Amino acid sequence: MHAHLTPVSSTSASGRTAAPTDSTDAPCPARPRLAPTPTRTPAVGSSSATPAISSPAAAFTSAGRSAFSTAPAVDASAFDAVPDRRGTASLKWDFAAERGRPEDVLPLWVADMDHATAPAVTSALLWRTRHGIFGYSEPDDAYNAALTGWFSRRYGWRVEAGWNTVTPGVVPALALAVRALTAPGEAVLIEEPVYYPFREVVEAGGRTVAAVPLVRDADGVYRRDLAALEATIEATGSRLLLLCNPHNPVGRVWSRDELAALDEVAARHGVVVVADEIHADLALPGFATTPFASLSDETAARTITCTSPSKSFNLAGLQVANILIADERLRGAFRRELAATGYSQPNVLGLTACRAAYEGGEAWLDVLREHIAAARAHVEARLERIAGIEATPCEGTYLLWLDCSGFLKAAGLESGELDDVMLHEAGLWLDDGRIFGAGGEGFTRINVACPRATLDAALDRLEAAVTAVTARAAEASRRGRVALSA
Repeated sequence: MHAHLTPVSSTSASGRTAAPTDSTDAPCPARPRLAPTPTRTPAVGSSSATPAISSPAAAFTSAGRSAFSTAPAVDASAFDAVPDRRGTASLKWDFAAERGRPEDVLPLWVADMDHATAPAVTSALLWRTRHGIFGYSEPDDAYNAALTGWFSRRYGWRVEAGWNTVTPGVVPALALAVRALTAPGEAVLIEEPVYYPFREVVEAGGRTVAAVPLVRDADGVYRRDLAALEATIEATGSRLLLLCNPHNPVGRVWSRDELAALDEVAARHGVVVVADEIHADLALPGFATTPFASLSDETAARTITCTSPSKSFNLAGLQVANILIADERLRGAFRRELAATGYSQPNVLGLTACRAAYEGGEAWLDVLREHIAAARAHVEARLERIAGIEATPCEGTYLLWLDCSGFLKAAGLESGELDDVMLHEAGLWLDDGRIFGAGGEGFTRINVACPRATLDAALDRLEAAVTAVTARAAEASRRGRVALSA
């Protein structure tokens, strides 16, 4: 039986598994060495006694080191190490049967990565767990500095620590914002196809979805239909928009000009924007996310920005999100709704991981983005020999939006049959496009944040299934014609 909770090891050219080492180039770094805390009181007058250390942080300070800024050299090959995630209570890998899927299905659906997080994060978490006390915690000055520094360096956006409210995740924050800023029955704007919890949090809160369709141009690029958006605002009276930036699932990293045009419409109609920017760090090389609230002070006063390191650093299970709200009135309404749930202090390990990611994970993240870009290019190249399936143009996230309409037509299938083909013919667990709302029919979403071996296994299955299903349809059509002619 495999030991599932050890660091992922690498495979040598001979095919044998190499033992984990303490090298900083290893996928999982060595634990920080804490200076020992004396267990006995030194004798009175003793000059050689080791001074008491008040905390693990002090131990690092005394050695001139920090658990949060550890940044070993980035080994790009680590992203192709194949981890064994089974037996870790992984939603992605351990719950196929519970969710009605075959046990042997290959899962590339939910948005977490099959990559170990940044070594800086692992190092800080090891340091924090060795302390062994996990009482109530709050974001401190060091956490706030890491947070504000990240947005300043990465986005040129000056945020204030006082704007931040920590929540267990972005989706809970979306639900809180809907409840805080609208009344039951009121309309909330979303742009479909879009991440399916957008619709769920609106409807679960007793509000009405006002869906505005995104449109694809001649090159397959998704665009915003501002005229349709404005008409929907006027028809429904909605004053709240849930914005996905970058967009999940279509992968658009909205340009500054596109966001400015949206802002103009929102400002003219008094619409508050709740911007889900959880994928902001995952713009592909050559693209950059513009935080919606960074457009201007006036825009920031009408925006709730939902951020988290959970996608970019693979920390979803640690449940920490930073919700940035510049306007005091909006911030107060949001915090009152959060307080009504009974939630107060955040997950201490989530705080530790977020701080470490933002202080020591920058180089690792940039190598990850290159890996994702290469994975996308690899998928696109492989799809050239899979008739009827193509990837839509995309600028960010590790989620690829596949247009399967050509395959469905060739196979004589309806869009509602696509997921069954993926699941039972290809043995792939993907996210069917229909769950993303209008415009998702005939599409499927695949997660490419995995080792190349996993990705190739999935593409092999997809190619074999499409070839077989299309051939059966062609044979059935040929037999039908023969029967008619006879």
